[in-house]
Amino acid sequence: MDLLLLAWRYLVARPITLVATLSVTVGLMAIVIVDSVMSGFLGEQRALIRALAPDVTIAVDGFDEPAARALLDRVRAADGVRSASPRVEVAAMHRAKGVVALVGAPRIGDSYFVNLIGLDAEELTGPLRHVLEATPTRGERPEISHFLERSLVPRADEPFWFDPEDPFWAQRLPVERRFDDELEPILFGRPLAYRFGYEPGTVVTIATMAGKPEPGVTLKPRTRDFVVVGTFATRDTNFDVTHAVVPRARLVDFAALDAPIQELALSVDGEPAAMRDRLATLLADARLAPGAIETWEDRRRLLLGAVESERRVMNVAMFFVVIVATFSLFVTLHQMVRRKTRDIGVLAALGSSRPRAGLLFLVCGLIVTLAGSLVGLAAGMGLAHWLNPLLDLIERFTGWRLFAGHMFRFDELPVQVDLSRLLGYAAVSIGCGTLFTLLPAWRAARLDPVEALRHE
Repeated sequence: MDLLLLAWRYLVARPITLVATLSVTVGLMAIVIVDSVMSGFLGEQRALIRALAPDVTIAVDGFDEPAARALLDRVRAADGVRSASPRVEVAAMHRAKGVVALVGAPRIGDSYFVNLIGLDAEELTGPLRHVLEATPTRGERPEISHFLERSLVPRADEPFWFDPEDPFWAQRLPVERRFDDELEPILFGRPLAYRFGYEPGTVVTIATMAGKPEPGVTLKPRTRDFVVVGTFATRDTNFDVTHAVVPRARLVDFAALDAPIQELALSVDGEPAAMRDRLATLLADARLAPGAIETWEDRRRLLLGAVESERRVMNVAMFFVVIVATFSLFVTLHQMVRRKTRDIGVLAALGSSRPRAGLLFLVCGLIVTLAGSLVGLAAGMGLAHWLNPLLDLIERFTGWRLFAGHMFRFDELPVQVDLSRLLGYAAVSIGCGTLFTLLPAWRAARLDPVEALRHE
């Protein structure tokens, strides 16, 4: 206890030690804020990567319909599976009806190519309902916000609802198509619909190559008119500008698919990877192809690997921030040992051992590092929590906005505090501070008491 009190008196007597404490505080506070924002961005990026991807998928394109249906029933009965739906996907081209002939090569950048995802309405009213409900991103152009209001599905509980005799549709359809009951419903990604001006009631011609692509088989082009019944938004602009959703049964008929179910899309409780492993054991007798059961992370492993690499690079950068922040502690203690050389001699004359003199300065360093780390951790977490209100306040008084949310499709700067990671950074700060303290403490422990008493 006496050693701790003496260390405290040394630190209080020299205000310069506040600089070392402040450097650790500011350094760790910066790490907390940067890490929280980076974790928020990575979390949002993972959400964007998912798009319409289900938690787990099971490829069944080699199964006939009865076998696929039997497998679907088994999967739905499994513990932890909230929902399971069949899906198909077909490549196609689109063009507004009557604009120009669809046949021909579109210009690069026109985005006339689209992947049609065939799914059942239950999936859009269940686990994927959120893609039908969207709000304008802050800072978005007024015309886009106005388009959003016009492009939402009229009935969220019936996403493919279309009745040409209903007054709602009668006033939106072209005059010549108001009594056409052969139109098929389609949902476009919102950015794609905005680019081409597709609103509910717009008639669009879709073309694809019908049949199963096999050697020696000639695919036949087929076109069909669809009516836009709404839009969806996953916040992944690249996905939304290249995909459209149609009822699965109608897509199977339109594209003449030999397999009415290509994959099973599952929404599960808990970790998708754990459910993947459980299903692999449960369906061991189903003779699925190797790798047929995948999580959404398995399907995006390359992109997610790039995201994790970005996080690791950030960790290395943050480590150097910690080193810079704690280096001032080494300078401060080095000067303290030089100024307290005579005091070390006095302590030795009173019976204190050399190791105890080194321990004294080691305790000084620990106090500074602990104080700086605790204050920095608390201040950083507080600033991270209030970061968006602070940015709004700065914008209100200066007119300068640091973060343009509409560029990233975020309403505000994403912040995600990972306490375990932040405690790890605090531990690293304390460890670095201790390392930088060892050399001054070792120097103090090696001082000759007689020479120390002679020091001026």
